[in-house]
Amino acid sequence: MDKLISLFLVCCCMIPYTFTLYAPPESAARLPAREAVARDESKSCGVLSEVRMHGGVPTLFINGEPYPAAAYMTYLEDYNRYGSFAGAGYTLFSLPVLFAGRWIGMTRNMTPFGKGIFDREGEPDFSAMDASVHKILDACPDALIFPRINMSMPLWWIAAHPDCTDGTGERESLYSDVWREDASQMLRELIRHVRESDYGAHIVGYQIAGGNTEEWFHFDMNAGASACAEKGFASFMHTWYPDEPFDGLPDLSLLQQKNKIYHRSQPLARFLEYASVRVADSIAYFAHAAKEETGNTVAVGTFYGYALEVPSPLYGTHALEMLLESSDIDFICSPNSYIGVRDPNADWTEMYAADSVRLHGKLCMQECDVRTHLTRPLGECAPEIDPMNQYTAPIWQPLADRETALQQIRKSFCRQLIKGNGFWWFDMWGGWYEDAQIMRDMQTYREVYTDALASDRSSVAQLAVFVDESAYRYMTDCALRYAASNQRWQLGYAGVPYDLYNIGDFNEVCGKYRAVLFLSPVKTPALREAVARCKADKIPFLMPYRGKTVYPARQLRAFCCANGVHVYSETDDILYANAQYIALYAASSGTKTITLPQDEHLTVILGESGVTLKGNTAEFDLRQGESILLRRE
Repeated sequence: MDKLISLFLVCCCMIPYTFTLYAPPESAARLPAREAVARDESKSCGVLSEVRMHGGVPTLFINGEPYPAAAYMTYLEDYNRYGSFAGAGYTLFSLPVLFAGRWIGMTRNMTPFGKGIFDREGEPDFSAMDASVHKILDACPDALIFPRINMSMPLWWIAAHPDCTDGTGERESLYSDVWREDASQMLRELIRHVRESDYGAHIVGYQIAGGNTEEWFHFDMNAGASACAEKGFASFMHTWYPDEPFDGLPDLSLLQQKNKIYHRSQPLARFLEYASVRVADSIAYFAHAAKEETGNTVAVGTFYGYALEVPSPLYGTHALEMLLESSDIDFICSPNSYIGVRDPNADWTEMYAADSVRLHGKLCMQECDVRTHLTRPLGECAPEIDPMNQYTAPIWQPLADRETALQQIRKSFCRQLIKGNGFWWFDMWGGWYEDAQIMRDMQTYREVYTDALASDRSSVAQLAVFVDESAYRYMTDCALRYAASNQRWQLGYAGVPYDLYNIGDFNEVCGKYRAVLFLSPVKTPALREAVARCKADKIPFLMPYRGKTVYPARQLRAFCCANGVHVYSETDDILYANAQYIALYAASSGTKTITLPQDEHLTVILGESGVTLKGNTAEFDLRQGESILLRRE
């Protein structure tokens, strides 16, 4: 059967359902690019941070030297473990900073993590931020810090600008020009305060955050539909699509057609495009303000671009390509994937097209919010914040035991190391990692990560995977829209390293790979062009077609093997590999074999040492849930 599958995959290409899309007219205007901010060291606080290519991947540099981008953060600072992580060698930290004392999302009856700087009109109060920074410095005097700045607006601002709110009527509209200007001025005021403070030399960057859950989702999760949205949409259509009619906000209920895959409303597609474009442009606007105010002396980044995890176009997260063109953005963040409700045996990938981020010279920063056996509900840790104990869904539950926690942390670390990501351990409610063995491992991970900075960390992938974030604006609320998310689960078991890009980068990178997988079940203009290029250049490719959206791991391996892509593992386990390291996580117990492209010597860095080397194969036994990290000598 496998031979038949292999032959079938080699001989035919899976073509998506044909659907005519509304391609942008060639004359469509685009928002003007913001001129790059020149470095002005007169605005420096005494520290310079930036992202440069190093060892084959974008890397954090501090004062001209590569620096291990391995950090720690907690929301509940009263339960922080700054001292424990400082004792394990960590010197990079993040901390929450709030413009407004409001909950980070739209969940009712929640109390904010702290007071906001701008809670009182005309009376900014930085005391909470100052105290938070000093808590870190008391535990780690040489700490370097990149605050997460939550730019949600205070209640007095909402009351003063009712025409600038979103569909909830309770939060700022991400389309509002007034909000954008006022929030950028608040950001500048904060940065000036840092420059005048006694800790300015410890602040090495800013993470711009806002929207629902600080991840730049529209607060109402419904494209921010409001009068403010309608006004902005009218301007967008006039600027980008002047030859098309504008009849107000479209009918969003067209997305709920459960028996259809695609909607056929051009106004709806245009509005969903605007819902993302405006958010991305606002993030870039704030990043530009931060760069100007710091004299471009520190790194700036953001959460954004969750095309692999959040297929709904109503959230506003599908314009990553715009941010990749911005010289003001240095790093892009997401949590580890929540795939399968954070299934322990799934590959917790980035939520965005990470290799496009790297291609554009930006650092991928992962939020490693790994639950442990010590995780407790927020309502138990801080009943004053969650008095109704609402944060009790399965995703918030503790892991079964210490050993499971140790191995899940290790799996996450191996991915960040091998993909060249920066990361922070997100100890959300405090104390999740306060275990002697976990902290010994944490120290080891920082040492391994630091040593790796001197290594070649470039990709060895021969398979390229492409997602088209624009495809979602044409799809209904049908299961097919989750193809990009679900396919990653099987890719994780394929035993083949792969690089994942936005389709806009196809022409630049496709010649580097032996085979291609497209995740979009919609024939967008960019996808049609990419398919034509594959056919012209005889690049083997797969893509979903109607009725079949996910290829199981064994079919992916067969396709790769038939087209000269090296398969490292034939078992359904999770494998990572770059030029210097190989890691394998056992999704099931048994004897594991890694087949190398050529004879190599391997050294065990993490995990059991009983590895048998035979030419170009490495054989070892692992229990389900265990990981091993090997260095290629």
